[in-house]
Amino acid sequence: MQLTLTTPALIFSTISLLLLAYTSRFLALANLIRSLHNQASQEINRVDILMPQIENLKLRVKIIKNMQLIGIISLFFCVFSMFLIFLQQIVLAEFVFAGSLILLMISLSLSAIEIHISVKALNIELSQCVGDQCKLIK
Repeated sequence: MQLTLTTPALIFSTISLLLLAYTSRFLALANLIRSLHNQASQEINRVDILMPQIENLKLRVKIIKNMQLIGIISLFFCVFSMFLIFLQQIVLAEFVFAGSLILLMISLSLSAIEIHISVKALNIELSQCVGDQCKLIK
């Protein structure tokens, strides 16, 4: 395979869009955490439901932070490989670009794990539901 300047450039836009999606997920989680914190402080008798969700959210925030960090490093490697191609350092550029792809795969794997954990959070909330009716705990 011949690595040209356009190959990393194609991945560059993909990584940028992924980082935007990761940031959106992070902001949604931040709002959810604030909301659950307010609920926990106002509804003491729902703490048994809210605390597992809050613990779940802490883990998800940690995973999303790592997804973003690894995605940023992947983007840096991608740009650096473009710079190396510009300097005619093709062999080194190929290794750096391969590193960028590996980091992107790790970031995507973490994303899949985070989605799995978010489904667990929904199941915690749904555990109070029977059929079409959700129990109102007062």
